[in-house]
Amino acid sequence: MTTKKIMTSRVIALRPADKVADALSMMRKHHVRNLPVVDDSGAFIGLFGVRRLGRLLLPKAAVDLSRYNVADLSFLPDEIVQMSERWQEVAREPVERFLEKEKKLLFCTPDTSFPQLLELLEQSKDSSLPVIVLEGNARKLVGMVSAWDVLEGIIMKLLAEDAGADTPQGPGPDKGPETDSIPTIPSGQ
Repeated sequence: MTTKKIMTSRVIALRPADKVADALSMMRKHHVRNLPVVDDSGAFIGLFGVRRLGRLLLPKAAVDLSRYNVADLSFLPDEIVQMSERWQEVAREPVERFLEKEKKLLFCTPDTSFPQLLELLEQSKDSSLPVIVLEGNARKLVGMVSAWDVLEGIIMKLLAEDAGADTPQGPGPDKGPETDSIPTIPSGQ
């Protein structure tokens, strides 16, 4: 089985000039954690997600200290007023300023096998990966795949096989679910 069978191909994507506030609204509306950012030709530029958004709300001192592996930040103020001020600063900014860039991101192709995909998701900092195809020098976004998509794909296949095993003739017309088709249900990107 490959990524193509389980990926979400109808992806909601951002443009580089879209505002951070609009990105957050889209993530909330569509119940996704990450949104890919593409240029006008559909070429993948980067990823913007809740992980990055959370980092934007951190006090500047926390971001600076994280470079030095300072884990205990309990001495920093955590007042909602300060977070609100930081939100006001970044909400109007374009997402392109805060992307997880292509060079740092892991991605897969529609032909990536399940074992490879699981390994990439394990290595990734995010819970989803962009699915990319090469078109010349451009990496065109063709979908997204999440850890949940993988688990759901495996579970659905196993359930379909179990249902087929319950019938003496196996799956067939009107005899049970088809084992070769796995429903693609948009999930958390």
